[in-house]
Amino acid sequence: MILDQLIINNNNSNEFQQNIILLHGLFGNKNSLLSLGTFLNEHLNCKIILLDLRNHGCSAHHPNMNYIIMSQDILDTLNFLNIYKNIIIIGHSIGGKIAMFLTTILYNSISKIIVLDIAPVCYNYSFKNIFFALEQVYIKNIVIKKQVSEIMKLYIHNKYIINMLLQSFYKGKWNFNIFFIKKAYKHISSWKILKPWVGNILFLKGMKSNYINHIYYNDIFRQFPNAIIFNIPNAGHFLHVENIDSVYKRILNFCLQ
Repeated sequence: MILDQLIINNNNSNEFQQNIILLHGLFGNKNSLLSLGTFLNEHLNCKIILLDLRNHGCSAHHPNMNYIIMSQDILDTLNFLNIYKNIIIIGHSIGGKIAMFLTTILYNSISKIIVLDIAPVCYNYSFKNIFFALEQVYIKNIVIKKQVSEIMKLYIHNKYIINMLLQSFYKGKWNFNIFFIKKAYKHISSWKILKPWVGNILFLKGMKSNYINHIYYNDIFRQFPNAIIFNIPNAGHFLHVENIDSVYKRILNFCLQ
């Protein structure tokens, strides 16, 4: 599947230009990391490619959804864009898992990976309240965003999650496929141990988040022996929104190394 793209390229293309691929998290879209992409384009000789994952944003909807399939979507899209080298992948949450899984099919093409608050492990977090809230909007046929926000607040008590969800409510409907994502959630929360990738990879952990717990460090270094893990203060799972300055600085410095 070729994914919908937003490309930022204000610099003159050349063979040394980095291609930075930004992958959003669950229920997000290509605009979720747009501010980060704009920042990097202003400071680096790079082309920024923001993608909508399958069942999200303007990309196609399909009932099959796992990391093998989603990684193939990225590969199909990069081939479509004639991008074969100088690839940096930045992913938040499941976008970070896809970034890590891409090492299995783009082993020698990826120069760096930056993972935002996710580990290469299985999770047992329940999203029941989120799915229930989303379904309530759908079932009740609510089309006014303010009313959608009020329903979200009844079931979800994290303002960053609510704001992220509302970004995908457009013209009276969700831009993601609730039912396909819910059906595939067991695959999204799972993980298969990968062959070690010895490339450069940075993990940014929100210090208020449990997604990169210390108990997962062995799993990280087992699969990514050269990994760097950095804690972002005053931030949870949405660290790129909660502490912009620290996250952007760390990402920029890592890209420049």
